[in-house]
Amino acid sequence: MWNHRVLAHKVQGQKEIYLEIHEVYYDDNNKPNGYTKDPVSVGGSDKKEIIWALNRMLESVDKPILWADEKFPAVY
Repeated sequence: MWNHRVLAHKVQGQKEIYLEIHEVYYDDNNKPNGYTKDPVSVGGSDKKEIIWALNRMLESVDKPILWADEKFPAVY
């Protein structure tokens, strides 16, 4: 199973945090166990697919933000 989630990234050597939407994957116990290396983009073969992707991304904003990298999957 997977869904879109907002991940917090820390810029190495800086205090800056930036947020990106990634596909996050879950184990059989519904715990996050991985995510895509690159953030997601919007595309599709028609407008319905683009709208579907955008709606999933909007849903991710209402979920807790997860840390990326070595802190994954801790909540930001």
